[in-house]
Amino acid sequence: MFTGIAVDTDSGEVVGLYILHPNNVGRCGHISNASYAVKKNKRGQHIGEFVVKDCLAKAKEIGFRILQFNAVVATNTSALKLYKKLGFTQLGVIPKGFLLKDGNYEDIIPHYIEL
Repeated sequence: MFTGIAVDTDSGEVVGLYILHPNNVGRCGHISNASYAVKKNKRGQHIGEFVVKDCLAKAKEIGFRILQFNAVVATNTSALKLYKKLGFTQLGVIPKGFLLKDGNYEDIIPHYIEL
């Protein structure tokens, strides 16, 4: 497992991060998974793109062969746009695969990219 951070060089503030880890074990242990976060007041400044690109490089460096996202929420249009730009492949749609805080369900769209 690896945690990467994005730091504002002017203020020293952590503005984004990712956690990279195996998606599974054994014969699927070459597939990685990651979670991302960008500070709410810093969104729209390409920090997400920075952390995803850094994650891709780190995953390859560590020896993973694939980066897979199991649950990209369909309403997360910024993430969907970024993953398309970076060359990820959508694997389909899982209807109502994500439970929202309000108790409703939203579709999820798994993605992957070969490293």
